[in-house]
Amino acid sequence: MNTVRKLYESDEQGMVHVELPVGAPHRRVEVVLVWQEIDGVRAPPEALENKRVEIEALAGALADDPIERPAQPLLETRLPIE
Repeated sequence: MNTVRKLYESDEQGMVHVELPVGAPHRRVEVVLVWQEIDGVRAPPEALENKRVEIEALAGALADDPIERPAQPLLETRLPIE
């Protein structure tokens, strides 16, 4: 299976025209088309880099205050199933 991902803009009638090269004439193909509206606003690369730096700064944040699991109570004794 091959995947092609492209952004298109609809024309005056609200139609999107898609040309799909398959590589050879008279070839049978199955086409599955899924569309999703996008707002056209994408985060600039600088914003993504800033977010990565923020996340990396969290690594090891609890090193001075290690989380410890408290001692667990003993399990109750039950009668065997007969």
